[in-house]
Amino acid sequence: MGVYLTCDVRFAGFWKEMGIRMEKQKLEKLNELFETEIREQRLGGASIRIEHRGREEFNRVYGSDHEDTIYKIYSMTKPITAAAVMMLYEQGAIDLFDPVDKYLEGFRGMKVATAKGLVDAGEKITIRHLMNMTSGLVYPGENSEPERIMEEIHQDLHARAVNGEKFSNIDICNELGKAPLLFQPGEGWHYGISADIAAAIVEVVSGQTYGEFLRENIFEPLQMTETGFFVPEEKINRLAVMYSRIDDRGTVKPSDEKALERLNLYAPTRPPYIESGGGGLYSTVEDYSHFTQMLLSKGVYQGKRLLGRKTVEYMTRNQLNEKQLATVDFDSIVGYGYGNFMRVMQTPELAGSNGTPGEYGWDGLPGTYFMIDPREELILIYMQQIEQNGDLSLRRKMRQIVYGALEE
Repeated sequence: MGVYLTCDVRFAGFWKEMGIRMEKQKLEKLNELFETEIREQRLGGASIRIEHRGREEFNRVYGSDHEDTIYKIYSMTKPITAAAVMMLYEQGAIDLFDPVDKYLEGFRGMKVATAKGLVDAGEKITIRHLMNMTSGLVYPGENSEPERIMEEIHQDLHARAVNGEKFSNIDICNELGKAPLLFQPGEGWHYGISADIAAAIVEVVSGQTYGEFLRENIFEPLQMTETGFFVPEEKINRLAVMYSRIDDRGTVKPSDEKALERLNLYAPTRPPYIESGGGGLYSTVEDYSHFTQMLLSKGVYQGKRLLGRKTVEYMTRNQLNEKQLATVDFDSIVGYGYGNFMRVMQTPELAGSNGTPGEYGWDGLPGTYFMIDPREELILIYMQQIEQNGDLSLRRKMRQIVYGALEE
């Protein structure tokens, strides 16, 4: 059963008179949708919050989750990293066209993997390449030579960390620069470690650890008291259960130790060996809502300005050219552009969406997800924890119900 947290209707008459509302009966279809997923064991736990024009319209938790559940948000860390970089940008401390090797010496003399072997990079990776995933940098994997080399580097760093060796983010990212690129910088789009490299640049420029910078410049001003790179011992009982799918039906069960190790969740109470700007944060629905409210308000949260209005407008526009867009290979962002570590809706028809051009957001490995629609003044935050990522059909249905409930 869904737990009813807040669905305040005291002012429904006022909002109806103003012509600004969401249809409550239509939003209740979300409850039916998620209760079915829980009952049929395709979800073990989930949370969803919807805010429209400054008013909380829907806030429910399901299954094993609670109002104060802490989630590993993985790649929903990336938009926070984008905000950190753009704070330095606004100060004139960086130029988006600065080469990465100005800050990280490990990125000098980069090589590109080709069918004929390694060749010199024709141009240097810039901060802008990082922010738009057009750098050619990859994640560890097995599908290409750069991914295999990146995997070897990661495994070596992890083993050394387990043996007690201490690294800074800067040390680690300089090591990661030894892996070749998948393509020449700017020639395509590929989802990789770019946000981690951007976080290391924040460290170099600010003179702080990445965690310190985030705490001072983002988390404290936004009152994100539950967000960080590890879970304090006294809060560990609030950490969400991670689930794994066990059959073709999508049935889930709590993840075993091997799955938790694959997901880097075997020691959530310990500070990690890297404060990953690409996927390292834990947070709650409440905390992350403060970040989304700041973006929707063009950089302001409760009267405090964190980013300039024009900067947020820049951050939330597509940054890819046609050639780069043609190489985007994520099923989850068909119809979208991309920029500053976020998807940006361009063609709702291609996405099969009743949403709005200009809607933006991102998601995380276990199915965490958020979207912000500036035109509708709409925020949606969804949290789940499933090893094999989100169910795209379920995500589309969720969005369809939310947009279908808008009345004007």
